[in-house]
Amino acid sequence: MKVLSIALVGLCGFAGSAMAACPAGPTTAEGGAWTSKSVLPPSTSTLAVTTPGLDATECALSSSLGPSTTASAFVRYNHAASEPNYRFQFLVDTTALSSFSATDNVVVFQAPATTAANGFNRLLRVSLVAGPAGAKRVRFIAQCGTGTFSCGQTFATDLIAGVNRIEGKLTVGAGAAGQLDYWVNAAAGTTEPAASGTIANLDNAAWGGVSAASLGLTAPSAAYKTNHPTQVVKFDRFDSRRQTYIGS
Repeated sequence: MKVLSIALVGLCGFAGSAMAACPAGPTTAEGGAWTSKSVLPPSTSTLAVTTPGLDATECALSSSLGPSTTASAFVRYNHAASEPNYRFQFLVDTTALSSFSATDNVVVFQAPATTAANGFNRLLRVSLVAGPAGAKRVRFIAQCGTGTFSCGQTFATDLIAGVNRIEGKLTVGAGAAGQLDYWVNAAAGTTEPAASGTIANLDNAAWGGVSAASLGLTAPSAAYKTNHPTQVVKFDRFDSRRQTYIGS
């Protein structure tokens, strides 16, 4: 089993394992594995390690935001080296979120860059956005070297009720070498299937590579702030690698 609070940045040497008890919090100072955490006002924003986990694991990370567009509640891991080839996976459960309106959105994952370029210091964001009839979908926004420097794609299938698995493969490179492939609720297994979607020709070499990972809630839209204060989103089984498909 993999426990979010102690696992799983494969690039950084953590091995999947389980704990008999969950730590007091997600950071290394609290017994977890993450470098730092951020919880910004209002005081109703929360971030905590809770039980049980989402996949027969001991613990999950629970995050909620107070009614402010500047609220955040997330953890961050700083990688030891810049990563031009970066794979990541996490589980997310949005069961406690009420139906989304057309302009509801909130960021759940970010991959900050080694180098700032074109006014941005991140390579990738993953957000929850609205689907039809109150459903929720996931949107991937990768930094790119042309136009507005932001290339986005929303996966055109609603998230399922309960636990969803998100995986991505970000390649940093000049011209067509820069690319994001992603998988949303792909079948379990370590054999890489066809990607759920691809954003090609990113031309993202100027950003250098991935220097950190952050997981949790941040950058809510005005609608999200109004419609979902204190509603909890849960995360589990974060993992990252350089080369191999993660799968499950």
